[in-house]
This record gives sequence, C-alpha cells and structure tokens, in this order.
Amino acid sequence: MGKFLKKRKWTLITLGTLVVLALVTLWFLSGLNRALYAPQPSILILDRTGIYLGEVPASDDNLGYWPLPGRIPDKVVRATLETEDRYFYDHSGVHLPSVLRALYQNITSGYIVSGASTIAMQVARMQTPGSRNIFRKFKEAAEALCLIDDHGHDKVLRHYLTIAPYGNRVHGIVRAARYYFDKPIEDLSWLQAAFLAGLPQAPGRMDPHKPIGLYRAEKRAKLILETLYARDLISKQELDQALASDLRLVDKPYRQNQAMHAVLRWSDLAGKTGRPIVRATIDLKIQSQVAAILRKNLEQWQFRGAGNTAGLVVDVDSGEILAYVGSVDYFDKEARGAIDYVRNKRSPGSALKPFIYALAIARGLFTASSELPDIRVEFPLKTGQAYLPRNITHTFLGPMLLREALANSRNIPALRVLAALGVDQALEFFDVAGVRGVSFNPGRYGLGLVLGNLHVTLEELVGLYGCLSNGGRALSLKYFLDQKQSKSKRILPADVSQLITNILSDPMARVPSFRRGSALEYDYAVAVKTGTSQGYRDAWAVGFSDRLLVGVWLGNHDWRRMNHLGGLSGAGLALHQIMDQLMPGYEAHREVLAEFPLPKDYVSKSICPVSGKLAGPDCPHHRFEYYAPGSEPYENCAYHRKVKIDRRNGLLASLRCPSKFIEDRVLLDLPIQYERWARTQHLELAPKTVSPFCGGRPLELKPSVVIDEPKDQSRYFWDPDTPEEFSTIRLAANVWPRTEEIVWVIDGVPVAKVGYPHEFRWSLVKGKHTIEAAMLNRPNSSRPVTVVVAD
Repeated sequence: MGKFLKKRKWTLITLGTLVVLALVTLWFLSGLNRALYAPQPSILILDRTGIYLGEVPASDDNLGYWPLPGRIPDKVVRATLETEDRYFYDHSGVHLPSVLRALYQNITSGYIVSGASTIAMQVARMQTPGSRNIFRKFKEAAEALCLIDDHGHDKVLRHYLTIAPYGNRVHGIVRAARYYFDKPIEDLSWLQAAFLAGLPQAPGRMDPHKPIGLYRAEKRAKLILETLYARDLISKQELDQALASDLRLVDKPYRQNQAMHAVLRWSDLAGKTGRPIVRATIDLKIQSQVAAILRKNLEQWQFRGAGNTAGLVVDVDSGEILAYVGSVDYFDKEARGAIDYVRNKRSPGSALKPFIYALAIARGLFTASSELPDIRVEFPLKTGQAYLPRNITHTFLGPMLLREALANSRNIPALRVLAALGVDQALEFFDVAGVRGVSFNPGRYGLGLVLGNLHVTLEELVGLYGCLSNGGRALSLKYFLDQKQSKSKRILPADVSQLITNILSDPMARVPSFRRGSALEYDYAVAVKTGTSQGYRDAWAVGFSDRLLVGVWLGNHDWRRMNHLGGLSGAGLALHQIMDQLMPGYEAHREVLAEFPLPKDYVSKSICPVSGKLAGPDCPHHRFEYYAPGSEPYENCAYHRKVKIDRRNGLLASLRCPSKFIEDRVLLDLPIQYERWARTQHLELAPKTVSPFCGGRPLELKPSVVIDEPKDQSRYFWDPDTPEEFSTIRLAANVWPRTEEIVWVIDGVPVAKVGYPHEFRWSLVKGKHTIEAAMLNRPNSSRPVTVVVAD
C-alpha cells in the first residue's frame, strides 16, 4: 500500500511539472513576436538639382527604414551574408554549430567572445530591443525560428537590410548608400558594398565621419573582400579592382537652416505620397539668395517694430515654387521663428483690391476710365449708423479714373467699386480662387473686405496673383518636380486679367501716391501691388514679371503694430531687391519683357484724365486708355470748358457785359459733389453765377452754419494702443459767408476758433458728446450733433 501511494505521489508530481512546463511554454510562445515591422520611413528632401535640403526623421527619430528595390543587388547580398550569417539559407533561424562554438569560446575565455546571432535573431532583437541576458537570448532564438517559419528566408533578409543600423542614426542599407555615397544600392561598387556590410557590427566604433572610425570601417571592408575571394564568391580581378578603387565617401549632409519651413512643408506633402526621397521644386541657390535679402530687409526695419518676415518665389509658367522662406530664423524663439508665416492667415490690407476691380470690370460695371470720386463719403450700415472711410494718407484726390484709383491704391474708390459689385460676389470669387475658410455669414466682412477684413496666407495671396500672371486662369502651385500640373480653371476673363496687369505695371498711373522711381518701379515689366493692414500690423508686396512671381510679408507674430511701416517700404523694397537679384540669371536665354501687352482686340481712345470722357478741344491734357470693343466712351469731356468771365469779379459775363471787361478762360466745371474738395485744393472752378455788373442778380444767401462732419449719432471706438496725437476726429462745417470765423463748442465748452475752411481735429474723449459750431460775430449757429466714443 505504501509503495502504491508513493508511486501515485510521484506520478502527480510529474504530471504537475508537465502542466507547469506546458503553461510556461505557452506563456513563452504567446510572448513571441512573429511579425516583421519597421518604423515609418524618414523623408529626404532634395532641391531641384539634387542638393540636400533636409530630412524629417522616421517615427523613432532615426533616419532611413527605406524600402528595398524589387531585386537586391548580388553584391549587397553576398557581402552581408558573408559578414553576418554565411549559413543563412542552411538553417531555420538558429545555426546550432555556431551556437555550440560560441558557447565553448565564451566558457573557455571567461567572457563573451561570440554571440552566434543569425540574421533572423538580429531581426528579432532589433524589432524588440531589451537587456542582454540568457533568457533574452533564448527568446531571440525562438522568435528567429518563428520568423523564418512564417515569412521565409528572403523576406527576413530583406527586413534585416531595411532596419539594420549603419551608424549616424541611419537604418537600412538603402538610406546608408545614399547617406555615405549618395547613390542607390544598385550602383554600389564591391568596396562600397563591403564597407556598408561591415558597419552594423559596430556602427559606433566605425563612424566613417571620424578618422579612427573610417580607418576601422575600411579595414573591416578589406577583410570582408578577402574572405569573399577566399570562398570563391568574387574573382581575383574583382578583388584587385575593389582594393584599388576609391571609396568615394561623400561629406556629411548638413541641415539647410534657411529652408527649415520648406523641408517641413514638403515632408508633410511627401508623407502622403509614401516616397522616402522627394525632389522639391525649390532651388537652393535661389532659396539662399531670397533668405539673405529678407534677413537684411528685416534687420533694416527692426527699429520700426518689425519682428519677422516671409517670402515666396514662383515660376509663373510652371507654378513651381523656387523659394519658400517661412520665417527669417526657425530657431528664433523670441520672434516665434517656428511659425510658418507663408501659411499664417493675416490681414492683407489693400492687396485684394485688384481682384475687386477685375470682377467689377468683368461684369461690365466699370471700365479703366470710369470716374470714381475720391472724396468724403459715408456708407449706411444695417445698424442705422454710418461708415465713414478714410484713405491711409487722410487726404482726398477728388475725381479719379479707375486706372489711377487702383494704381494709387485709394480706399474710397475701392469701396465704391465693391459696393457696386456686392460683397457676396467677391466672396464667391475668393472661395473659388483658392482662399480657404471664406465665411458667407452676412456682415462677416462687409465693405471692409476690400481693405483686409478677409484674412489670407502669403501662399494664397501669391496664388491669387498667379491667376493674373496666368491670363486669368488659376495657377496651381507645384511642390515636386514630377508633380503633374493640374488642369487650370478660368476664374477671370483673359482680357480683364491683362488689363489689370497693365494697370499694376503702369508707373505713371501710381502718381501722386507713389512717386516716380519708388520701389514699385522697375526697368522691366513688373505688375506689383502692396498692402498695409490696419494699424500697420502687416506689410505686404506681391509682384510678377514675365517669368517670376514674388510675394513678401513683414510683421509680428503677436499682431503688434509697427511704427508706420507699410507695404511700400517694409515689403516693396525687399520685393524689388529679390526681382533684381533673380531676373538676370533666371531663364537668361529669354528676352526680358519691357511692358505687359494689352488684349489684341482692345481699342484705344484719347481721353481726358479728369473726366474719363473723350478729350475735348478745351482739355489741357489727354492720355490714351484701352477698352473692350463696345465699352469705350463716346461723350466728350464736360469738365473743361471755355467760359466768358467778368474780370472785375470773376463771375460769369453775360452778353450785356462790356467787351473790355470780358475774358475767355478754360476752367474746370466740376459737379457739385466736388465743390468742397476743390476749395480745399484751391482750384479755380467755373463760376455758377452771372456777374451783377452784367445784369445778373446779386447773391442774397443768408448766413448759415451746417456741420458736415461728424455725422449725427456717429460712434467711435477708443483704441488705447493708438498714440494720443492720432486719436482724433475731423470737425468740418459749411459756412456762409465763407469769410466768417466760427467757434467749435463741445459739451458747451468752446474748444477752437477757426476761419476758412472751418476745420479742426478734436482729440477723442470717452463718453457721449454734443458738438456745435457758432459764428463768432453773428448769432447764427449749427444744429447740434451727438457722437459716442466707446471702449
């Protein structure tokens, strides 16, 4: 009985041990990795000529993991197998003779001499790295058996060559061949193949960019070649040629700091294609030139509060981006250089005006000689209040023609054009033209759309001007040399695009706002437009020649105001320098265009530059304007006419005036809306009244005072950032007789005594105020107006 119990006891122990071993085995096997996987490959960015721009690391912050070609070159396979695992195709993942030899060597020497790791075992270790111990070794061996069993020898070898370390953070022989020799693995020589095959054994000790590391790596490569010859894997001739050949190691690639934003932008786009190597449209030489000009320009204006800048250069024919400067210094933390200002939404100021004019002309609302009054005007708002716009210069130019209004970038004429066109029509255009995030909520932008309320990126703005340079068709920006050019859609009529281009390149049309010889004038044809956002927060300039399209932005990351630094000086000078630097050497075989052509079917007419009508015999000046057939003017100018004047008082002379007092003069006869402006300009206008000496009735106008500005119930907003000397509003009154002095009274307190033209600038004070104007020497006074100055 005792023997039976004892036997049963050992049976239970044996069964229990087997169960435990089975469970441990199942646990061990369940923890084995049987898949082949690698980190997301890094992306190498080359410029259009193949020069290194930069590289975005793989998902583990290393370089490489690039896929191998369909057929691995024989040189790579032979050198790798001879170095790492010459019996690779003879075992199932673990080579037992090597294990026994390594065990004997390690025991007899007292330290680790050999690890006996096969290629499959190395793949297992590289995929799941960890501490080196005996348990870890068993796990690697088990995983190696599984990998070979599941995937086969060829796939495991390919995976090893994809993830093996080759030093300097480089993984995979495809990336290593590019990194050290700047060539694909198909073009490696025997020396280069052997050189790369030896690196994974000790990538740190054999760093080719260090003298001692290069010495060790070359010594190892020669040993591999001699072993290949000894095993009849290469011939004596191949050995001699390899040993006598030049390694042709290339210099270590260095990051192009002036192209950091470009590298990141292109890597984002390349990541969607799955390609590890991309050839960008960027030209590193042009990139460096543009970056240097922008840096110098920024340094020039930092004393005026400029903090950063960006620029874009595009080929107008292909749409290829030649230079992409997202900021002047990516690593400048104070100026937030890591922000890509090419893609940062900002207020473009007046830079969108050309497209508003183009749309209005395309819809037949205006021609290039349409009259656009640049005088004080108010636009009613839905709130019942009035919008009183100003030009940036706080001056008015009176009757203007569309060509001059656009070229001078006047605000009030542009607002008139947008009001006639309609805000919704303009928004639809910008949405179709590629501006992202356009809101169609009523009142979101209002008429301020034409002054910069619709924020755009520099990339979007350059794309818009690409439409003008491309004859009215959208210009799709290209980022890669092999990128297919998408079919461009027409978004503006070709003739209107040509007309706007002609206006933007007309130096005479810019006078007087932009003097001759300014940064906007070139020795060759360049259509250019600047923009300045409210408060001088942004300065823009965009221009294009017959081959290059350039955009420049200047400002601050936090929307901080600059000190009266606008588009002309802040960005226009840099734009001019970029054009002058690049144009002589870019497509130098082509003759530079001297001026942009007008549409062939347009007709020219001699017009009066004041009225825009056909120049009459009394017009002192005339110029030619160009029109689509059927849109040209047919009426003669009525603003210049010869009148008979009574020289005694300057009034109209009738037939009853003695001839000795009559003088014939050619005078301006402007509509009544220009009368006040003309008086401020001291212009002599044709009189409306017949001289009393010639039978005319004497004037019997009663004394009167009427406040012209501000309008009753106007509302102003106090801006604490605006200097006190600029926080003012204009007080203006119509007074008869004009020789009378008046007193401006605010809240019952006299603040100023003025004569003709009866104007005064009052410094804003928060609160509700009553404003009156009273004659100094008469009892007449105006009706009071009420204004509110709010926070």
